[in-house]
Amino acid sequence: MTAAMATTIDERLLDTGDESGTAPGDRRFRPDVEGLRAVAVLLVVLYHAGVPFLSGGYVGVDVFFVISGFVITGLLMREEQSSGKTSILGFYARRVRRILPAATLVIIVTVIFSYMLLGTVFGNATADDGRWAAVFLSNFHFASVGTDYLAASNPPSSLQNYWSLSVEEQFYIVYPSVFLILAKIGGRRSFRSRMTFALGIVIGASFLLSIIQTGHSPTTAFFSPFTRAWELALGALVAIATTRLTALPRNLAAAMTWVGLAAILVAAFAFTAGTAYPGWLVAVPVVGSALIIAGGVALPRFGAESLLGVRPFQWLGRRSYSWYLWHWPILIIATEWAGRTSLPLDKSLPLVLMALGVAAATYAVVENPIRHWQRPSRQTVLAGAGLVLVTVLVLSLVIGRESGGPRATQTRADPDTQSVIRQVATAGSITTVPASVNPSVAGAPHDWGGNLEPKDCIASEPQAQAPICTLGDPTGKRLMVVYGDSHSAMWLPATDFIAKHAGWRLVTFTKPYCPPELVTVVNPQAWSGNRGAYEACTQWHQWVVQWINRNRPDMLIVTQESRYFSPSGHRRTRAFSFGSWQLGMEALLNAVKVPGIRKVVLGNTPYMSQSIPACLSLHPNAVQSCSSLSRTAVRSGYNGAEQAAASASGASYVDPTPWFCSHVCTPIIGRNIVYLDKGHITATYAQKLELVLGSALGFHGRT
Repeated sequence: MTAAMATTIDERLLDTGDESGTAPGDRRFRPDVEGLRAVAVLLVVLYHAGVPFLSGGYVGVDVFFVISGFVITGLLMREEQSSGKTSILGFYARRVRRILPAATLVIIVTVIFSYMLLGTVFGNATADDGRWAAVFLSNFHFASVGTDYLAASNPPSSLQNYWSLSVEEQFYIVYPSVFLILAKIGGRRSFRSRMTFALGIVIGASFLLSIIQTGHSPTTAFFSPFTRAWELALGALVAIATTRLTALPRNLAAAMTWVGLAAILVAAFAFTAGTAYPGWLVAVPVVGSALIIAGGVALPRFGAESLLGVRPFQWLGRRSYSWYLWHWPILIIATEWAGRTSLPLDKSLPLVLMALGVAAATYAVVENPIRHWQRPSRQTVLAGAGLVLVTVLVLSLVIGRESGGPRATQTRADPDTQSVIRQVATAGSITTVPASVNPSVAGAPHDWGGNLEPKDCIASEPQAQAPICTLGDPTGKRLMVVYGDSHSAMWLPATDFIAKHAGWRLVTFTKPYCPPELVTVVNPQAWSGNRGAYEACTQWHQWVVQWINRNRPDMLIVTQESRYFSPSGHRRTRAFSFGSWQLGMEALLNAVKVPGIRKVVLGNTPYMSQSIPACLSLHPNAVQSCSSLSRTAVRSGYNGAEQAAASASGASYVDPTPWFCSHVCTPIIGRNIVYLDKGHITATYAQKLELVLGSALGFHGRT
């Protein structure tokens, strides 16, 4: 080996053989950056464990983003300086060795334990999430889930923490090419100047998008790589500015690091789940992280490195990646296995400590050895692509094997109400899931009546109007309108059947999380801090009522969920009183001024204490453990308010409770699974009630 080669290796690698994640001119190893990783993972893990007062610990993810931008830029710059070129293939080979083995291991183990401990339904959902995580698209997947009313009501995914890893990998797809192009462009401006200009544009545009999109679509903003790109770009900018930062006065540099650490901790303790995030407030932990890294370039004697460089932080920083991957699946699987929505601190802390032990083993056996493998870049990238492909294929095969179709057979409608009530009365004696249950337990979560309705006819969260889609008998002379939230869509197999066989046209107005009655509800994104009025819902009310009055239907059927909250400027939203709920329904019914129209209020269905398919998959031989007492499942106060409103407005009221409950509300009636989650009935059970609902609405027989 020549002296020149030895110098090159020394510049690019640490004594341990790891890559140096700093720019030329900086120290090859930064203990403060390693310690900052430890702070970031501690904030995230302890927040997820439910440690009191650490209500904004999720900002640790933003700290990771800044670190990643800094480190990746440093790697690229050292390679460019030492070899005179940047190998894109080599870059991705290093990313494959560093990221993929541990990430894939956690996905596979999580899927296996999900099936073993939580049953087919949860296992299938985890395997599906695993496919998205394996190809680093889980952030887009979870953004879609978060804006889907039905999916968002399910328990959190045990692989949801992979969203941040996906954001980073998407940044890595684009960023090295941009770096390479800017490095090769000639001109009077230096490479660092060109990079500073480009990164400045990314930072400004991405931060502005974060502010705007958080106000309009918080879920999308949270998971989007476009709103998060500025965080990685700011870290990259710190690496680009290394030569200037070395000239910082030591006292100023030290102050920067402590101010930065204070900013991160303030955000971690002051922010809450209700903070509008990322928005503009994300700048607090992001800029704080950048200050720590930037100030550390000048090597201040009394800077934050005096704390971050201590041995426990260094040890934890090296294992932060594996701990981040393991802690969330372990917490979620344990929580679901316990049948809870969260775990007390005395249960969650031992679990995250167990996750740390597993992470340490993963680091020693998988993560650290594999990233030091010396293999040709092309072989490494191809091996990584093969691993991703095999993972997706295996998970797809597992899902296909474990899943049944949404409906195994065509369900026959019960002939009359008494037949259903008799089956309800005996349903409490069902102890084992029938072999011919319909739909299958695995297929039940997807057995959604709203699938019969064209997707663009269901109003999304920001929409105040939607296309008009005609179902039933398109040539019918009489018109039926079904108006409601997601609960109107779940009845669609029955209402479409009734309209079709009666020779009526059917028009549906469906907007999830927007009750049809004229009340103002809180924004669906109240969890992200937007506790104002759901303006799109109010505008939807006005548009639908105008359409009904203009088109003069012969029948209006109104149905809705009753779990809604009024807008509040406080941290806790307030449920509607029974009186205000009644007035809202009366206002709707009185606003419809069509002569001779028949108005019907279809009451709310009972609400179960747990997701039925998940419970049945976990307890196939103890079906009644998934039942709920009718006195808790039936919202009699709100149902009574709706019935009183119907009576006061000259409308009919249909109470569906006897079709679901006796003294208990059971998950299986006859051979049919009733619910696809906690509160929405399956399309199969809606089909079973076609004639019963038709009779209650005044339609008799099949024609």
